[in-house]
Amino acid sequence: MSRIEKLSILGVRSFGPQHQETIAFNTPLTLIVGYNGSGKTTIIECLKYATTGELPPNSKGGAFIHDPDLAGEKDVRAQVKVSFRSTVGESYVVTRNVQLMVKKTTRSQKTLEGSLLLRNNGERHVISTRVMELDRLVPEKLGVSPAVLDAVIFCHQDESLWPMSEPAALKKRFDEIFEAMKYTKVIDNLKVLRKRKGEELRELKLQEAQDKANKERAEKVDRLMAQLTREIQEARDKCDELLHQMDEESVRIKENSSTRRMQLRNCGAVSKSCQSLIRS
Repeated sequence: MSRIEKLSILGVRSFGPQHQETIAFNTPLTLIVGYNGSGKTTIIECLKYATTGELPPNSKGGAFIHDPDLAGEKDVRAQVKVSFRSTVGESYVVTRNVQLMVKKTTRSQKTLEGSLLLRNNGERHVISTRVMELDRLVPEKLGVSPAVLDAVIFCHQDESLWPMSEPAALKKRFDEIFEAMKYTKVIDNLKVLRKRKGEELRELKLQEAQDKANKERAEKVDRLMAQLTREIQEARDKCDELLHQMDEESVRIKENSSTRRMQLRNCGAVSKSCQSLIRS
């Protein structure tokens, strides 16, 4: 189970920028007590800021940072550092830095680079220094969603009455806490996917009908080709038979022609003999 072990505050609200104040948290419970204005709410604000990156409400214009006029400086750099154990027992330190600069007539607040360190056997490894990654990694290591950290665990006293808010705002808050938006997004994605797949199915059915018609035409052409092939083969066989008959007739005609020529020669010889006898 994850747990917060230590909190260090520097330059936040009534905590001065010169000396860092550190609070150690005991398990299973740590009570924070004190007079009004002693900084109890500031501790919760710092825990929320370190874990989620969200500044408390009504903190525009650098109200969350120690007033530079009180410190006698032109700018103040505030730092919040939290040591915690992850859900698997790993030791981490997250550091958030923010700066408030005072000019003649204006004040400007700037979020500086932070860090997430992994402490392992006395060694420190920097996991990330990008603010956006810190906002994602810290809740992930704690095993708690940012919405639960913001609205439940480190809920600011100015926002503690959110359960009494309007139905629409209340529903939105509960959707964030229970991460219903993920399921809503999944359902929307499924609807889009279903619509796209339905369109693809209709196109495939049209293609199937076309392919079926083409297949039937191809089968018809194949049958016609087979029939024509058989007819051509039959015609070739008949042609071969006729050629064979022609060859036989040609041989017979040649034989008859030779016989007739021989008979004509014999007749000529007989005719000559008869003429000779008549003359004599």
